[in-house]
Amino acid sequence: MAKNTTAYFLNKQVIERTEFTSTDSTTAKSIFTSASEDSWVYDIIITSTVASNMEATIYITDLNNNDIVIKQLLNPNYILANQGTGSISPNPLRLLQSSDGNQITVRYLDRDQNYFIALPVGWTLKAKMNTTISSGAVTFLVVSRNFVA
Repeated sequence: MAKNTTAYFLNKQVIERTEFTSTDSTTAKSIFTSASEDSWVYDIIITSTVASNMEATIYITDLNNNDIVIKQLLNPNYILANQGTGSISPNPLRLLQSSDGNQITVRYLDRDQNYFIALPVGWTLKAKMNTTISSGAVTFLVVSRNFVA
């Protein structure tokens, strides 16, 4: 293998917002797609305006469309009622940069000691609600940095 002589740098920060409502049922949908030169996902932040606790599953999907489960938010570590928007659970749920027991464990540390998920070109992150939302919405924010050659 030839030695790499080209520097690769993280470029702009990208934030993608995806909302789940009652019309989404329990169907998985994309919450982030990697850039043309790979992406590092630095956080997945979840808020909710749903009046009940919600369970969800998060996947990495490869080029062959295989869904690989990376996190299940199940009882008792689910998305709380009004997570990040109510007085009982005022803080959003953070799945990479937290240490509250709810973090995604398939994560790596960059040189600055920040956790990230490496997402190759063409791969996506997907999420689904495990039960249908009756009213309100659950919002996923995916914070990433993309590479440029």
